[in-house]
Amino acid sequence: MSKKQKLTIALMCAIAAILAALTLWRQPAAPAAQQTTEHDSHKDAHGHDDRHAETKAAPAETGDERSVAMTEAQIKANGIAIDTVKPAMIQERLHLPAQIKVDAERSVALGAPAQGIVQSVLVSPGAAVRKGQALVAIQSPAVAQWRADLGSARQRLKLARTSYQREKTLWEERISARQDLDAAETALKEAEIAVQAAQQRLGALGIAANGEGVSSIVTVRAPLDGVVVDRPAVAGQAVDETKPLLTIADLSNVWIEAAVPADSLPHIGSGMPAKVSVNALPGALDGKLAFVGPVLGETTRMATARIVLPNKDRRLRPGMLASVDLLGPASNVPITVASDAVQTIHEHKVVFVRTDAGFRAQEVVIGRSDGKRTEIVKGLAAGDVYAAGGSFLLKADLGKAEAGHDD
Repeated sequence: MSKKQKLTIALMCAIAAILAALTLWRQPAAPAAQQTTEHDSHKDAHGHDDRHAETKAAPAETGDERSVAMTEAQIKANGIAIDTVKPAMIQERLHLPAQIKVDAERSVALGAPAQGIVQSVLVSPGAAVRKGQALVAIQSPAVAQWRADLGSARQRLKLARTSYQREKTLWEERISARQDLDAAETALKEAEIAVQAAQQRLGALGIAANGEGVSSIVTVRAPLDGVVVDRPAVAGQAVDETKPLLTIADLSNVWIEAAVPADSLPHIGSGMPAKVSVNALPGALDGKLAFVGPVLGETTRMATARIVLPNKDRRLRPGMLASVDLLGPASNVPITVASDAVQTIHEHKVVFVRTDAGFRAQEVVIGRSDGKRTEIVKGLAAGDVYAAGGSFLLKADLGKAEAGHDD
């Protein structure tokens, strides 16, 4: 073996020794004593290894699915008020949406008495008017003709009276025959009837006779004291009997109309006390139910309940939104809870009853309510402890639990 070959073999042996040393340095073996100590530290009293006990999920409790676990500290932190089921005096209250409307019995839509052209409009929307005040002037050829007819009828009546007086005198002097007097009397009566007919036609349309002259201008006047709530008429507009000129309403009284569901109709009636709350005004107004509609609306399937309220200061404006609380007779109810305690879960009414672990959703049947206390017909007994305030938080927690269970 040559010297060069010996040097190559020695170099290869050195490299192999270095690689072996590096491998042993990267994966050192733990001492046996240390391995024994670590293994023993994870054994419990029975010799079982508990190294993975903390990572295992605790077994779920097999409690009621409608239960919510909550400690006393959590109850206080969430602001959940606790109360007991007890008797209370309840005046049943039916809460209804409503709207302020014009008193239709004191509202008039004025139209033109005949075809014509609007000459001028003498009032503005919202203006207060007095009975007899001029509102709109219209030029109408038909009105001129009617006035001319009245004038002609008056002239014929005047002539008929003269003829009758002459024939009467001649008959009394035995100059003329009786039949001439009878004919003059008949003509007089016909002339009187013609004048009355012409006057009544003008009067029925609110047209002034205008003395002995003939004019085509007719003035539309206010039939009552009120306010102009609508005024579509403008100068130069062609109008006829079918087109409204303006609407006047007496706003000293207004109607509060509420929508009543069909299932609530047996519990209400005329004369029932009511409290009206208007969204734009502070406080509530006292009134009485004046009318309950006998027919349900085709689209709403609700009846109309009406309260009439005085409105001398005109604070109540037609179109305002309001709400009506109809108050039934007060009575002592043995089993009641706070109204805020009643929640709806899957279309069922529930109250969260206190348990050792927290709360449980108890299904109940409710009865009368005044908005503050609600009668419990079935599901609870006097003295039961329940969540009176903040029960919506329990409902939310229960919903989260159900959602997690579905997942």
